[in-house]
Amino acid sequence: MLIHCDKIPNKKKSAIRKKPSDFSFAVYDSASMINTEHWNSVVKHGSEFLELNYLNVLEKEHPDNMRFHYSILYKANKPVAIAYFQVIDFSSESFGNSMTLEQDEFSCLVGGYIKKHVANHILRNADKINMRLLICGNACISGEHGFTMIPDLNKTKAFDALADVIYRISRAEKLRGKIAAVLVKDFYSTSLPYSKELEEYNYHDFFVEPNMIVDIEWNTFDEYLNAMSKKYRKRAKSIVSKGQVLERKTFSAADIISNHTEIEQLYNNVHHKAKFRMATLTPTYFAELQSALKESFVFTAYYYNGKMAGFRTSFVMKEHVEAHFIGLDYGLNKELEIYQNILYDYIKEAIGNHSAQLFLGRTASEIKSTVGAKAHELKCYIRHRNPLSNRIIKPFIDYLKPTDWIPRNPFKEE
Repeated sequence: MLIHCDKIPNKKKSAIRKKPSDFSFAVYDSASMINTEHWNSVVKHGSEFLELNYLNVLEKEHPDNMRFHYSILYKANKPVAIAYFQVIDFSSESFGNSMTLEQDEFSCLVGGYIKKHVANHILRNADKINMRLLICGNACISGEHGFTMIPDLNKTKAFDALADVIYRISRAEKLRGKIAAVLVKDFYSTSLPYSKELEEYNYHDFFVEPNMIVDIEWNTFDEYLNAMSKKYRKRAKSIVSKGQVLERKTFSAADIISNHTEIEQLYNNVHHKAKFRMATLTPTYFAELQSALKESFVFTAYYYNGKMAGFRTSFVMKEHVEAHFIGLDYGLNKELEIYQNILYDYIKEAIGNHSAQLFLGRTASEIKSTVGAKAHELKCYIRHRNPLSNRIIKPFIDYLKPTDWIPRNPFKEE
């Protein structure tokens, strides 16, 4: 059923703001329900992570705390935009080892009535705090993978319509429980002139850790090394030399399943070190990706003395390679420089596939800059559904914000 965009509550500009009457939209709770012809007519203009072959896998092998919505927006009955949503229920366990605030520090964050009646309860029962977050975008991948449109659409009006879609989904979600906050992620600088329209609907913008991207300008890995300054070239060669004792194996879907236990352990080694964990994936997710995407999804295992010591995953797209999840044996990592070898192997893969760019994602920004990655800022928008969620969500937002780091340039100065 098509729903017309007509009115949406907006506290910033009186009570109600008129919406473009020629927009309408349909919302689906499963990828299997989507009008694939309409979806595909739009997705070709946007992210490959909005293609249904990928979204079907994520829905099939989704984390236990995640559900999905999909929306097609229409103008004059023509599909003009698509939006992808994840609903995530999470608790303070999502903070891993980072949830170590002292009572006084936490009380400062939640002040007043909440400080008196809620803070102590929260600190004593941290594992029982449950919040529901509605995300337009993908919690598993950095970048603009939540909303795309046809090229000639008025982008500002499209974000107006998106605000209405989010409002309707939020209201429908009340049947399962209240949404604590809505997060619309992640926008590069080129999209900000249009995405800022969300601020008209009480969304607040904030920067998150940047996406680290390498522009691939070399035809061989040797060319890449020769472009480095002496210091970094020597360092890179030393790291690659240490990694020569590692045996690389490209896994099929069957290989992933048969090595399920080792992969899960290595994944959790890295996952549990993260300062914030929205969702946990399983090896079956990687196996399903390999089955569905074939050569477009690569799973590489690293062996040392017959034992799996790490793995990396990547998407080989039309114009870029996207680094995905990794796993590490930290007991061997320092000796063999497994993580650094993984970064250099990503670069080799991007060069070998004649890609224009390598997307290394967020986190570990400084070490990624040592292999040539540059920071591309990402901005998100959040709207709290009520004053209580605003108070509680604030520390969560703080953990998403960028941390200080020193950019490195491994290449010769021109």
